[in-house]
Amino acid sequence: MINRNAILISDLDRQQVQDFLQWVKTTRPDLVEKARNPQPIEAVSDPRTTVQKVFQKTLDLAIVHPDTLHGHYRVTPELKKSAWATAAILTTSNWIDAIGNFSCFFFVFKSLTLVPALGFACLMTGTVLVAVNAVSVGSAHGHKGRWSLAIASLILGLIPLNILQTAATGIGVEVFNNQPELAQLRSKDSLEDILKVKENKLALALANQPKVINECQQEKQSLETMPRKTDLEEKAFQSRYVRIYGTFQSQSQPITLPLDQLPLCVRSNRVEADYEKQIQGLKQEISTFNTQRADLGNDLSFLKKIAPEQYDKTFLETKSWFFLPENDQVELRSGIELVTLGTRNFFGKIQRGEWGELGLNLFLVGISAITSLASIGMAIGFSLSQDNQKSYDRSEKEKIDLWFRKMRLTLTNLHNEQLQKLDQPTQDLEKKDDFKNYN
Repeated sequence: MINRNAILISDLDRQQVQDFLQWVKTTRPDLVEKARNPQPIEAVSDPRTTVQKVFQKTLDLAIVHPDTLHGHYRVTPELKKSAWATAAILTTSNWIDAIGNFSCFFFVFKSLTLVPALGFACLMTGTVLVAVNAVSVGSAHGHKGRWSLAIASLILGLIPLNILQTAATGIGVEVFNNQPELAQLRSKDSLEDILKVKENKLALALANQPKVINECQQEKQSLETMPRKTDLEEKAFQSRYVRIYGTFQSQSQPITLPLDQLPLCVRSNRVEADYEKQIQGLKQEISTFNTQRADLGNDLSFLKKIAPEQYDKTFLETKSWFFLPENDQVELRSGIELVTLGTRNFFGKIQRGEWGELGLNLFLVGISAITSLASIGMAIGFSLSQDNQKSYDRSEKEKIDLWFRKMRLTLTNLHNEQLQKLDQPTQDLEKKDDFKNYN
């Protein structure tokens, strides 16, 4: 029976072993010394302190480690270099986004005062950073048997997260850099709400004209069309006239009757006068509002002037570092509202093409977008590289195992042959002694 798993050792294998031993003797004398004088293996305790262990664990979570991006069956120097470069790009991109996102999270929790806001911002930023690092590693793990997971990590995780983080970076920088502009925007919204209430009040008044005015107009038209040819028709006309205008005598006297007892059109004239006065008052109120607002030219100051309670409820006046009156700052009390306004203002500038207004924001968002695209491209390219695929290929491990088995067997055979050569002189001497004794 033929053993198909038998390993045949050739002269080439022998030569390779000898070359390998010579290389070890030349380049690694420390290993040669350990082989000649083996020492018992002792249990080595971890010399690191608890703080150092926690720091190392935190560092492992905060970065993308190159060794986690590839398999371990076949790792070439080129693969190590590629893994290091990919990990550096992924880590750099994720940290740039994390720094930008920190300001966004900080202002969300700004209402909780400084220390709690910093704590929650660090917690949220760290959580997102760890998640993005994990998704980045998952996206680079594409190989046979795991392609679906890698594609899902890329499409559902890495790409959307990078887009959201880039947007959050822009929002965070917008909030951090343009708080006075956002305060003006919020005051503008408040003034528009006040103006809208006034306009709605005017529209409601115009839509709800007193019924007596319409009734008077209708009665007037009916009176003008009434026939007056006969005495009976004239009597009906006069009766209706009195009901609408009153008697000729009452028209020349001061009005002393209550409003509901006055003739229809007399009552209508008084109601219409009050109604017109109300309409003109509402229009004048809107006109005065718009004029004063335009003359002042500062929505924040105008809101403080006309609605101080709403101003104090919405805004907070803070002193600058130098405590100078001209450097006083006005901030929104609500952090969530501040971030909401920053989001609206940031995307509004992009939509309107106001690239110059973005300033520093455009630069940082551009860096975030470029590094995000680079990280996505590097993750895809590294995942599809042949060296990375081979690092997961079990057949490569079997080849390496077979090579080491052949090395061990060849080394064993060479060792046995050397022992035989050492034993050969002794056997020859024994044979000579036997021959002499025989003679």
